[in-house]
Amino acid sequence: MISKNDCILLLTELQENGIDIGDKILKVLKSRTLPMDVLQFINSKRQLDLTSFYEKLRKSYNAKKSKLYINIVKEETNTDEVIQTLSSYALQAILYSKTARDSQMFLKHARVREVNLALAKYFQDFDMSICNELMKLIKTDMIACETISGRREYTA
Repeated sequence: MISKNDCILLLTELQENGIDIGDKILKVLKSRTLPMDVLQFINSKRQLDLTSFYEKLRKSYNAKKSKLYINIVKEETNTDEVIQTLSSYALQAILYSKTARDSQMFLKHARVREVNLALAKYFQDFDMSICNELMKLIKTDMIACETISGRREYTA
């Protein structure tokens, strides 16, 4: 997901574009975790590529064109499905990165490196534990993005 440094960078970009960010940077620096309201603020002023990407996955699922979204949300555990889901996720993220404002930052936020490392490890020792944990992390990221974009209600 998005790091504190990335959040500060995005806030600085907003400020350079004339948007009043108030004390949001200070709030990020003082917090142990990334404040959800700051992410909501950033996303409302400049939609995050990651939220757009997850929205695209959800719309593809709703149009019955892809099972990728639902496989992540329901935390698929069948080995073949998990491997296919992670592989498809990485490919879709790479394809989406061509339209992202900052493709490198997007690929980092989408955890593409982590997905590829998990898949490489699986094909080395056939241990699914890292792949399963990564599926949970991606689901958490997806839920967080849906929350900051207003699709889900935030519960602290």
